[in-house]
Amino acid sequence: MKRKTILVCTATFILLHSSFTIPPARAQLWHALPPISKTAGSSEAQFSNDEKKVFYTTGDGPVKNIWSVLIADKWGGIIAGPKNPPVQITKFTERGVARFFHLLTRPEILYMRATENGKDFHIYRIADDGSGVPQDLTPGPEGVTNEIIGASYNGRYVYYTSNKVNRDKTDVYRYDTQQYTSDIVFPNDKDYKALGWTRDQTKLILEFPETGALSFYDIESTTREPIAMPSNTPVLEALIDPTTQNLIVLQKSGESTIERSHPIGSGEWKDIATGDMTSIDFSVGGKYEIVNAGNKWSVREAATGAVLPLPEGANPIAIAPKETMMLYIMDTKLYLYDITKKASTELISVQ
Repeated sequence: MKRKTILVCTATFILLHSSFTIPPARAQLWHALPPISKTAGSSEAQFSNDEKKVFYTTGDGPVKNIWSVLIADKWGGIIAGPKNPPVQITKFTERGVARFFHLLTRPEILYMRATENGKDFHIYRIADDGSGVPQDLTPGPEGVTNEIIGASYNGRYVYYTSNKVNRDKTDVYRYDTQQYTSDIVFPNDKDYKALGWTRDQTKLILEFPETGALSFYDIESTTREPIAMPSNTPVLEALIDPTTQNLIVLQKSGESTIERSHPIGSGEWKDIATGDMTSIDFSVGGKYEIVNAGNKWSVREAATGAVLPLPEGANPIAIAPKETMMLYIMDTKLYLYDITKKASTELISVQ
């Protein structure tokens, strides 16, 4: 992969391994996840807010439940292993968990699950030990469906789509995990898709699928600013760089992909890297980047370009909030990777 600057290119956590698909996971704090229709029945995993537990989904096909496993003691020492068996958090026997987020600021989980008709989704909030009664955050009549698409970098907001106003239009909402309120942040006048959001949560990156055109949408003023692209080739990905706050896009150019950067508001486009990348993602604080080149995954330190020595075939799916640990899947097993010690610990098998 040819480099044009010291910034390292990255890729989203849309992972393919063996016969199952791992959807974008908890690095996904900068842009929207793929539609649930493309990731249904896949497993995912992430860290608790105190980084002492790992939460993951596993089960029989689409009937997946959330489980947790203890990985660290009260001093932060790694204690993962056979002496700490997993604990089941949800216990569904049908219509399992389709997607979940562990809140970064509270010991709670938000998850999506299909309603009795098997087509609509509601979003629920529960304690991360499974205690208490799940709270339905999106109650509504049949035909109204709600889909979690991502979260803000600090974990306060969870973005989701819903057609509760107009069954033929999918609007974008934002749930405030601290205030327990939901607000519409983009009333969809056409078939726009939200691709991402700025770090200050004031703007959305929108795409008009019919033409591929991108724009910034100001949530407060409701104004839309077209984004002039350096070429009219398809955009594979668009999100915000957590370090520079620049808009990052990947565009196809023949057989290669070009990573491009543009300051929000004004400035010139800069080509950062070329290669066979398909998408891009960052860890919460932007310290690490995840690279997919020809379906080969690697994790790199953004400042130096140093590649973490993960085993061949490891598919990274989450980096801890403090960026000292990560999770990867290999051969249907979930592993904990200590970034400081460069050491892996097998946690559990997932399906």
